[in-house]
Amino acid sequence: MSRAVNILSLILFSVVLVFGNADIASAAKQKKIPKSPKFVGAVKCNGSCHDSYYQAWKNSPHGKTFDLLKPGVREEAKVRVKLDPKKDYTTTPLCLRCHTTGYGQKGGFQPAGTMKKGKDVSSPVDPNEPNKEQVGCEMCHSVAGGAQFRVVMKNTKGDFHKTDTEQYGQRWDYPNVCTRCHTHRNTPFQPTVHDKYKFNFEERKKKVHEIDKYWTPDNQDQKLEKIKDRKNEKAKSESVPLLIEDFDIKDDKIVFKKEAMPYDPKAGTFNYKK
Repeated sequence: MSRAVNILSLILFSVVLVFGNADIASAAKQKKIPKSPKFVGAVKCNGSCHDSYYQAWKNSPHGKTFDLLKPGVREEAKVRVKLDPKKDYTTTPLCLRCHTTGYGQKGGFQPAGTMKKGKDVSSPVDPNEPNKEQVGCEMCHSVAGGAQFRVVMKNTKGDFHKTDTEQYGQRWDYPNVCTRCHTHRNTPFQPTVHDKYKFNFEERKKKVHEIDKYWTPDNQDQKLEKIKDRKNEKAKSESVPLLIEDFDIKDDKIVFKKEAMPYDPKAGTFNYKK
């Protein structure tokens, strides 16, 4: 009897040891969440996570916004709002805010010629692999960049709740966030200039993620299995939209107004509309 008990104890110990080690190994694979948010670029969303979404975005209007700042592009539209159609606007702060990702904020796009401590820190621009130089994922889905919540997504393999990522700066107030640029007071493309600049969220969003044509045998495993479940959840920002950044351009630099920021980096808190 004693021998049988000893054998059973050994078996149970082995099972605990095996599964315990599996838990340790699993925990070891968990990436550490950064202390604060910052912009990381759309390329980080590509690869093993959102390839179909990245490919669709790359060929959408959002994936080509930086190109509009080049001389000779969209001449008629520029003339309409009294911009010089022959001028290169790819380093103009007012334009970069809404034609790139995270410009003027931590980790955001840095235009050509940006120097820091004698070193060129300009963001690389690759026409074959667009990234921060276009209006990427984080401009619509985050308050201050996706460095934190993308780790939550990876650690959970996509099985997360809205609140899990919202606490790290993912936003769900999409009709509101579009006003970051499309109807912002600083854009020259106002509805008062032309009816085509009137913003209709439901119509515009149809052009954002036309993903169906980009599914391939290689990325089928990236389909978002939990997206239907999350549609039944209600994030705070869906009920109470976050603030939209306001800014001015002073001495050819962008200056954000602290009272209008959706995220306070010092306090680590989010600011909602009242």
